[in-house]
Amino acid sequence: MGFRNKKNTKPEKDNKKKKNQGNDVFGIEGEEVKSVSYFQLYRYASGKEKLMILVGILGAVLQGATMPDRIKCMGTMTNIFVSLVINTTMRKITGIKDDGILQELVSALLSKDMQTGIAGFAMNHPDIDLQKIMKSFNDSEYANSASAMQSSVTLEFKSMDVIFRDIYKFLLILAIVAVVSFIGSFIFYAFLNISALRQTTKIRSLVFNSLMRQEIAWHEKTSPGELSSRIISDTLLIEEGIGPKIGILVQNVFTFIFCFILAFTSGFKLTLYMAVILPALILVGGTMGTILSKYTKKTQDAYGVIGGIAQEAFSQIRTIASFGNEQKEIDRYVEKLKPTKRYGIIKAQTFGFCFGLIFGIIYCSYSIAFYFGSKFIHKGEMVGGDVLQVFMGVMMGAMSISSCGHILNSFGEASGAAAKLFYIIERKPKINAEVGECPEAPVNGEIEFRNVRFTYPARPDIEILKGISFRCQPGQTVALVGASGSGKSTIVQLLERYYEKSEGEILIDGKPVEDYNIHWLRTQIGLVSQEPTLFDATIAENIAITCPDATQEQIEAAAKLANAHEFIQKLPNGYQTSTGERGLQLSGGQKQRICIARALMMNPKILLLDEATSALDNQSEKVVQAALDSASSGRSTLVIAHRLTTVKNADCIIVMDKGVIIESGTHNELMEKQGVYYNLVKNQEMNVQENEVVEDEESDVEDSEMKKITIAEEEGKEEAELLNKRETTTLSRILTNISTASFNRRNTTRTSVKSGEQQKPITGGSLLASMDWKRYLSYNKPVWWANLLGMIGAIFNGSIQPAFAFIFASAMNVFNKQGQELLDDGKFWALMFILLGVANVISFYCQIGGFSTAGEYLSYTFRKEMYNSMIRQEVGFFDCSDIGSGKESAGGGGPGGATTSTGTLTAKLATEAGLVQGLNINVGSVLEIIVTIVVGFTIAFCNGWKLTLILLVAVPFLFVGTFLQMSSNKNKNEEKRRVLEGSTKVSVEAIVAIKTVYALNLEERFCKLYEEKLIEPEKRLVKKYYISSVGTGFSNAVAFFAYILGFYAGALFIKNGELEFQNMFRVLMAIIFTAMAVGRASSIAPDYDKAAEAFGHVLEIIDRKSKIDASDPSGIKQEPFKGNISFNNLRFRYPSRPNITVLRLGDGKIEIPEGKMLALVGGSGCGKSTIIGLLPRWYDAQHGEVIVDGKKNSEYNLKWFREHIGVVNQEPSLFNISIKDNIRYGKEDATDEEIIEAAKKANIHDFIMSLPEGYDTLVGGLGTSRMSGGQKQRVAIARAMVRNPKVLLLDEATSALDAESELIVQQALEEASQGRTTITIAHRLSTIKNSDVIVVMKEGRIVEQGNHEELMAKKGEYYEMVLAGDGGVHKQ
Repeated sequence: MGFRNKKNTKPEKDNKKKKNQGNDVFGIEGEEVKSVSYFQLYRYASGKEKLMILVGILGAVLQGATMPDRIKCMGTMTNIFVSLVINTTMRKITGIKDDGILQELVSALLSKDMQTGIAGFAMNHPDIDLQKIMKSFNDSEYANSASAMQSSVTLEFKSMDVIFRDIYKFLLILAIVAVVSFIGSFIFYAFLNISALRQTTKIRSLVFNSLMRQEIAWHEKTSPGELSSRIISDTLLIEEGIGPKIGILVQNVFTFIFCFILAFTSGFKLTLYMAVILPALILVGGTMGTILSKYTKKTQDAYGVIGGIAQEAFSQIRTIASFGNEQKEIDRYVEKLKPTKRYGIIKAQTFGFCFGLIFGIIYCSYSIAFYFGSKFIHKGEMVGGDVLQVFMGVMMGAMSISSCGHILNSFGEASGAAAKLFYIIERKPKINAEVGECPEAPVNGEIEFRNVRFTYPARPDIEILKGISFRCQPGQTVALVGASGSGKSTIVQLLERYYEKSEGEILIDGKPVEDYNIHWLRTQIGLVSQEPTLFDATIAENIAITCPDATQEQIEAAAKLANAHEFIQKLPNGYQTSTGERGLQLSGGQKQRICIARALMMNPKILLLDEATSALDNQSEKVVQAALDSASSGRSTLVIAHRLTTVKNADCIIVMDKGVIIESGTHNELMEKQGVYYNLVKNQEMNVQENEVVEDEESDVEDSEMKKITIAEEEGKEEAELLNKRETTTLSRILTNISTASFNRRNTTRTSVKSGEQQKPITGGSLLASMDWKRYLSYNKPVWWANLLGMIGAIFNGSIQPAFAFIFASAMNVFNKQGQELLDDGKFWALMFILLGVANVISFYCQIGGFSTAGEYLSYTFRKEMYNSMIRQEVGFFDCSDIGSGKESAGGGGPGGATTSTGTLTAKLATEAGLVQGLNINVGSVLEIIVTIVVGFTIAFCNGWKLTLILLVAVPFLFVGTFLQMSSNKNKNEEKRRVLEGSTKVSVEAIVAIKTVYALNLEERFCKLYEEKLIEPEKRLVKKYYISSVGTGFSNAVAFFAYILGFYAGALFIKNGELEFQNMFRVLMAIIFTAMAVGRASSIAPDYDKAAEAFGHVLEIIDRKSKIDASDPSGIKQEPFKGNISFNNLRFRYPSRPNITVLRLGDGKIEIPEGKMLALVGGSGCGKSTIIGLLPRWYDAQHGEVIVDGKKNSEYNLKWFREHIGVVNQEPSLFNISIKDNIRYGKEDATDEEIIEAAKKANIHDFIMSLPEGYDTLVGGLGTSRMSGGQKQRVAIARAMVRNPKVLLLDEATSALDAESELIVQQALEEASQGRTTITIAHRLSTIKNSDVIVVMKEGRIVEQGNHEELMAKKGEYYEMVLAGDGGVHKQ
């Protein structure tokens, strides 16, 4: 059960107990989730589906009745065979071949007055030598029975014709039963599977539709990954519960009822004796279930935790590498991994012992049957066939009922899973988007806030807006400025109606916003937010996403307005370029311009710009700003900006702080006040001398418009593919949680792989050969004892099935014996069964316990070693996969296959190690099969080779039947996974970007898309189900035909005296049991394939040598480390895009003397961040070198080298641990004083202290983080500061901050960089004007370098950028 609110979780057990009370509650976000009773699972079934279920259940009842029929026929057949044996034996004794004469003789022998009878016989047949016959009769075993109980039915003589007539009659009945069995099982498998499939498809679609209606506050409390994985994993559980399982249950219950009725009618005393075993079975089964489910839950929870840890580590690998914390991460992982080994071993031992015990008990019940059965026959209360019926009836009845446990369990799971989903389906959103009016005319755009107060539902104790009032006339531009966390974005979110305000009024055109229909209202508002969200579609589709019927001209017009047309044209496929998952194929600035174009497509009356230009560099910003200015003319615009240059033309500027408005007015009014705003502006100013800014504003804008950044052809392509390295993919993270195994392909490739083109799984041609047995055995060495136990167990277990068949058949022969011999043999075979039972307990315990223990140990070792190897790989490894991308398709996508996203690595860690764990058990099963076949056929051939050969004809069919059933199930699951992969991708994309989806009214679009992805494969699956049901029916029916063949051939052999009854029965039983055992086991083969293949992958990962290994002890440690750095003649391509050169410095050099500061500036995608990545050796350049203190950076000891470097990235990667631990991440042995000191330097200490839990506050994972961007960034800066590095790398360290924090952090960074060599990247030029060296880059080359004054004097690129960014703040 995925996630649950920790506080009000009731233990799983209550859930089961209260299942039927129908109002069990466990909390989801403090709202009640009503538990669902089993029958409510069907509440979304249509009439047709209900009919299918009914017919399916009738089929199951039919199938349930076939087992008792088979037993009844076998019992009757046994009686007929007893007559056959008597007939043939009498012929042997007397030598008389004529049935009529024999009949007469037997009657004479059994008559009341034997002497008279025999005399009469002699008169009728004078030619027969009676003397001789009587002598041989009196020597035979029949003599005493004839004298002892002449009244008894024991010796009943039937003629051959009568016997064979009976045999044919019953064989015909068996054939009819076989056909019924085929029809019954076909109907119930096909219909129940298909109805379940249809219902779950409907449930998935309903859940998704409901998710698309919930208010944002609700989404914030649940993680997107959880929701997407829930839709999948929970509906699979429901499908399990309402599919064929219900049919199997009905079948088992009816088998049980019919079998026991049969047993009671055949001999109720014996039945009662045997029924003693039922309570024992139930007890053992129950105990086993309880222990297993308890530990399974513990294991799942533990794996969930370590999955999270791995996921986090892989997605933040740069942070881990930079701070040299690989070992710390490995320890964190192993610490949580340890208990899983213990739980696994407990599970293995329990399962082995209990399973053995169950079979042991069943065998002991056989001994009861034979001991008492022989007594009853001796007394003449029963005949052999009846004993067999009781015996088989009780046995099959008991087995069918004992296998219901896990079915009921899956019903419980289905009800549990449904509770959450049905709650989501039925949840009424707090903000109803369906009501409200939709005026004909568009709004005028008058916006007014009156005394609005607001608190986020996720953090109810902190009030964000404290009585805000302001007004925006139609067509006006109002700017909101202030520190991060002051409530600026909140105003925008309230206008979009993501949340309901606590009190006050928000009016549009004088009407409260609540009166309008939400969807209509959102069509009137264009929103461009701080983090640009694009969907996985082409650029044209993204721009026109709100107006699907827009023409290409309209799309291009919008793109031109947003200054995006130029760069889109230069992309390889122009407007048809795919943007990839979360827009990863484009740089930040490009995405933002596409988002602006998208907002303008709607031609909205109100435009909301939340930091719309923060992701842009100066020149793009200038152009986009101009585009926005032109776009906002005639619209009411609310602008939020940290860069004040962008808002000075606003009609009104509102300065906010902590939820209150402190100042408002135009730029000039506020500058005259010399208040808060004035200080903010002054801090951001560029010291551009007055006289340099001669042109006035307009020409300035035109100028930069005309100088449209001319991009070289190649650069266009590059820009397109510039995967924004820093982002990690949420999708991947989510797919990890979804039954980790299922996602074998990552669709982050540029051409999104359609489900149809799925790679074919690689077939296990000669997996036995290709498997590295030597390595495998060496890994098994530490647990050789467990494997040895397993081997011994497997050999014993293999022999037990045939041995059972042998003993069973021999014991059946007891019923043909007479007198005392009958009782003695009964006792003897009863003892044999008890021995067999004991042997079974031991062998099962050894086999399952031994191999599973070894498997758990291996799984633990592999996970540990794989993680150890993965975390030490170079960063490039995480960008591109050189190891097959996950499950079945081992080869990834061949060369240039799918890009790895962190999800695949995590999934690998989970699935591959888990699969290998099964290898030992599979090897054991293979051994068991071999032994079974050898022993089974030996027994059969020794007892009657002719019959064995005849029966061998049936073996392939028995085998094929079982195999068909198994294999169809396997492919069905593959198919399902694919189906779900397509729809999951849609749901993840929608849920992750839920705010954007709402703002653009895309709910319907995604619901339709989701529905399509679900419906599309349904027909294929339905066909599959029909085929697999034929397999099931066939495998059920085929055993009957084997019996028919065996009985018929056996009867002929006995008649001709070629075979004893006992031997015939042994052959029949041995062959049938062997074939069934082999069929069962053959289902293991595909698992074996997978396990062997997974082992190969595991070794690939463990053996992969990191190209840049931080754990390598070699390399120099040159004290003191000074920090003179130079980058010479670099040429570099990212490993994930080997055909695109990102850096080409040529003969260019960048040098930074010790303690100085270098600034890198340039458009997005020009290679600035790449240079920063080369210094700490995240990557190594293909050409050129990075020299530090006179030596190449590759010559140093890497761990030691990285210890002298502090890094702060554009997107602060924090871990889901406490703030204190996040800061301590920079330096493991940091004291609390050092941490607080670092936090003060980064200007975050006061904020941390204001939180309820202070430094122990958890940061929250990616995407659900509780802190604003600026706050996270400052924690990241503190983390870099705490290690007191010699070299500081700042990649856009302040881009996420507002003016005020930026100023303070900027000061903090400037103080921090005193005496350190600093390399900084910035889009805001004001932050780097004091640098010692400024390098201007473009398309991976150096265009200019020098300090601020020198570059301004050159009037080149840098000068242009400064003008664009400055925009003449000075000319008041």
